[in-house]
Amino acid sequence: MKENSIELLGEVEELGRTMVEKTEPTVKRGKPAKVTRNEAMEEEDLPPSCLRNERVSVRYLMKESGMITNPKHVFYGGMANDATRVFTVPVLSSGQLVNVLTNEEKTYLEYVMGLEVNALSIYLKTNNYWKNYQVRLKKGDNLLNLSDPNEYINYKVLLANKDLIAPSMQALNDYPKATYQFVIMAENEEQSNIAKEMNDTMSSYMELGKIIDDVDTLRVVVELAGGRNTAPNSKLDFLKTQCNKLIQTDPSIFLKVIRDPLLPNKVLLKKAKENNVVTTRGNFYYYGGAPLCGHNEEPTLSVAAKYLGLPKNSETKFSIEAKLR
Repeated sequence: MKENSIELLGEVEELGRTMVEKTEPTVKRGKPAKVTRNEAMEEEDLPPSCLRNERVSVRYLMKESGMITNPKHVFYGGMANDATRVFTVPVLSSGQLVNVLTNEEKTYLEYVMGLEVNALSIYLKTNNYWKNYQVRLKKGDNLLNLSDPNEYINYKVLLANKDLIAPSMQALNDYPKATYQFVIMAENEEQSNIAKEMNDTMSSYMELGKIIDDVDTLRVVVELAGGRNTAPNSKLDFLKTQCNKLIQTDPSIFLKVIRDPLLPNKVLLKKAKENNVVTTRGNFYYYGGAPLCGHNEEPTLSVAAKYLGLPKNSETKFSIEAKLR
């Protein structure tokens, strides 16, 4: 009986060893596991955060057409009220995607988003993050929180669409493109722009009051600010009306023209041209056959006006003025 108990105990021990061996996990010798930024990099090794506690608004640029002029119409401005426009990562002429992120931004965003190393690379042949990336914008204001990684990426994709998205109101005003569809505005930029426009408008009317009865100066202001010529016999009331329209359209441009310190000399040159005292070839000004400019310069209106303003050229200026009397 004792021998049978010993044999039975041995069989139980042998069975236990066999079960343990069979339940041990099998280790596969395949490709190494992919490494995420969180595993590969410590926080102290990260570049500075590209995220910022800021919100921007992406606003559609209304473009009034000849057919729809009512602001309440659903298609006013060239886009339906419930429509959306899709923007993707631009492609270079070589076929390569535009790199919308800097290397530092890519590294930081991969870390905070828990992505694999180089997951945001534009060069990946498979599972390319950017290939089908889309940003959808509606007709109204589209708010982006730049402290959110995904919305920050949307912001960078929009900035990469340089011909379609104006990066700021300042850029839109200084370098307007007919192709712009939306403009990116900082949270308080609109209020600042409204205040600036009011100041420019009031200043424009104050400056206009100083020359309100000077037909020659008004003509030049209208031509330079409006970009088209006026007739020599333009009436004073017509010129005043045109100035008012220019101020209402863009007071900053009007103010820049009317405050130009070279404006009196430009008026002199324009008047001298009409009276054949100076001649022009294309847009270049000449007096007595000599170009009104310094060495290695072209005698455009602005350059010629500056030339006449130099003390060493005062005799030339006096000579032109004398012939106009």
